[in-house]
Amino acid sequence: MNLIRTAVLLTAALSVTACTLKAPHSKPANVMNFNSVSLSGESIHPLVVNNSLHGWLVTSEASGLHWLDNQGNRINELPGHIAQADWRVMPHNSKLSVIAAIDNNTSALHLVTLNTQSGEFSQLLSIPSEIADRESVCLSVQQSELYVFSSDARGLMSQYLISQNNDEWRLLPVRQFMVGPDISSCSVADDSQTLLIAEEAVGIWHYNANPEGENTRTLDYYASAPEIESVAALNNGHYFTVATDEPLIRERAAYLKGYHHTDWPVARQAELKSVSVAADGNSIYVGVFDEAAAELLTTRIALPPNNADSSQQALTQPEVYTITADAQTTPVNRYGDAADDPAIWINRQNPQTSLILGTDKKYGLNVYSLDGTLQQSLAVGRVNNVDIRYQVETAKGKQDIAVASNRSSQTLSVFTIASSGKLGHLAELPTTLNDVYGLCTGLINEQLNVFINDTDGRYQRYILHFDDAHPQAELVEEFSLPSQPEGCVVDDNSAELFMGEEAQGIWRKALGAPQSAPELIARVGGDVAPDIEGMGLYTLDNQRYLVASSQGNNRFAVYALDNNNRLLGTFRIGLNQQAGIDGVSETDGLEVTALPVGDAYPAGLLVVQDGRNLLPSAPQNFKLINGNKLAKFIRTLR
Repeated sequence: MNLIRTAVLLTAALSVTACTLKAPHSKPANVMNFNSVSLSGESIHPLVVNNSLHGWLVTSEASGLHWLDNQGNRINELPGHIAQADWRVMPHNSKLSVIAAIDNNTSALHLVTLNTQSGEFSQLLSIPSEIADRESVCLSVQQSELYVFSSDARGLMSQYLISQNNDEWRLLPVRQFMVGPDISSCSVADDSQTLLIAEEAVGIWHYNANPEGENTRTLDYYASAPEIESVAALNNGHYFTVATDEPLIRERAAYLKGYHHTDWPVARQAELKSVSVAADGNSIYVGVFDEAAAELLTTRIALPPNNADSSQQALTQPEVYTITADAQTTPVNRYGDAADDPAIWINRQNPQTSLILGTDKKYGLNVYSLDGTLQQSLAVGRVNNVDIRYQVETAKGKQDIAVASNRSSQTLSVFTIASSGKLGHLAELPTTLNDVYGLCTGLINEQLNVFINDTDGRYQRYILHFDDAHPQAELVEEFSLPSQPEGCVVDDNSAELFMGEEAQGIWRKALGAPQSAPELIARVGGDVAPDIEGMGLYTLDNQRYLVASSQGNNRFAVYALDNNNRLLGTFRIGLNQQAGIDGVSETDGLEVTALPVGDAYPAGLLVVQDGRNLLPSAPQNFKLINGNKLAKFIRTLR
């Protein structure tokens, strides 16, 4: 049965101009033919697969989901009561499209697949709405992973990861964040990883769809201030909206040179309630619901010949080398900016029982096993950075010593590490800094050197003496960087100190030459974005590499120190779905070693702080990454 009949709508395409807050100027109208679908429903979605239209998906509060071919012939249906839905092609299986739908009767979230070759629907799972009605749903593909977004009547947006293991499908909670009430619709532009949210009386909000991205939003205002009913995005960032009492479809896009818009007025007095779009490279297919006429409408917009003009290139996310974490620690006790800097203690007698030390700058120092379990917690104050040196000569013989910068008392917190891995709080040694911050240690000429900095850029170098039961700190040198530093690391063998200046880059200082001036060896810019935070040294094939946190873009930079400090490249730490470990973002401190750390980490270990601990949302923690992944990255790029 053919369900489409021809209807005439009058449209006008405006010239693409820079966006202002005023209503756009309209050009003379052109006639465009639309099609009216003779099937009751609340939305109609074009499905484009492999750059070709494969049919139309209709949602109906009265009868569920309907699948139509390109000519409007009904192929199949899934009975139900569907208020809203969105779809994405299944990554690595273009025959299947995944549909997320809201049940109009129960507000349950349904997950369905549609085989676009056979037309067969399969319902995978349903999640009931236990507390508040769901108000919007949309899907996103990021790095070949499928995500669902759904907001509820409280104004809470939930993001889920779709997990498939053979025939078992699950929705794994990733994060939740407030978006406010009166949300009518959402849609994701996958290329730019932008979540668009329509707030009825306000406009379109732009959020980061990447769970590891900044939790910020921007607002796209509308001069006429109608109630926004629906928003639909293309992958490239173009999006379309419809609004109450506004008989037009509004198209907007974010380009490298700013916002541009096109309005497509409808000649008749329509009340457009929903809009859905998809593109195949040459055309944009549009589906809308006219509530006044109770009609579903479809059309095709031909793209102009200069659509690929680089001057109008849409915003996209760059491809970044990605590795995954292999383990993670227990989260710190509370939400907020708490976890900061890790250190690795290798048990030389039994490497399997090696430990991770991690600062909680709201509480103290935590100690974790290699599987991430909390082993010990010392409530010593707001310790910020921590570092370890082995076999330090003390009055009790050689001991492993950890030192942390303590912002509660502006002191050096000193700890002993027993052969069993038990930490003991040995002393608090005063500094003359006003606001201690970053710290690192080095064993130079068999003496424990501690380098501690202040947020104003000052550094102090202390030598710790352990001649009796009460250690002493001798101030031997002071110097400064131009602005706020934090992370640093010492190469004991070459007697070099490497320091991160958060806003400018990486500095080197020779420790063998008294009062030598620091030299800037690498500037931020390009793939390395401020702040420069944690850093560590990794040795591979007898070559030294400096790993630094590029906090501003959630990446990690690797520099070849023995090759003129050349930047090899940057990598990110992404989702490990199989292990249920989220990616890493907003990293403060890190530590890395090339030494074997038990059977699980024969090529060493990288430990990084995770500023946004997700899957599900939890307080911050530390992620552990097998050193062989870092080695592979280096060998690929050097």
